[in-house]
Amino acid sequence: MTTNAPLPPYSKTRETDSLVFTSGHIGRDAAGHVKGGLEAQMDLALQNLEESLSRHGLNRADVVRTTVYLAEMADWERMNVPYRAFFDEPYPARSTVSVGLPTGLLVEIDAIACKRPAGSSVETLAHAASSEGAR
Repeated sequence: MTTNAPLPPYSKTRETDSLVFTSGHIGRDAAGHVKGGLEAQMDLALQNLEESLSRHGLNRADVVRTTVYLAEMADWERMNVPYRAFFDEPYPARSTVSVGLPTGLLVEIDAIACKRPAGSSVETLAHAASSEGAR
């Protein structure tokens, strides 16, 4: 069955001077298939997120905030295994919520990443921002 449904009305990413906002990423492969359990879907969703960030010259180290959407909150501990393996400390700020996902999907993740000037780190930028706020 072929449909001529319009594309959904959203952008995969939006960029400001200093931030990149991503839409949700799921564990769907290049052929459009969702396979595997929670860990496999989370691994692929994180790979898809990193690919999206790379289009803006960013990577996982630039992520400062994520939201993880789980079909079942009971999967929270299992989701943390691939999440912890993907991100290094200090981990991004994160919210995790239980939502109704389309059939077969177990997890979705979106992110906010910070574009850093050459030679700086997210921690340096955070320190500079807090120092300015103290003035």
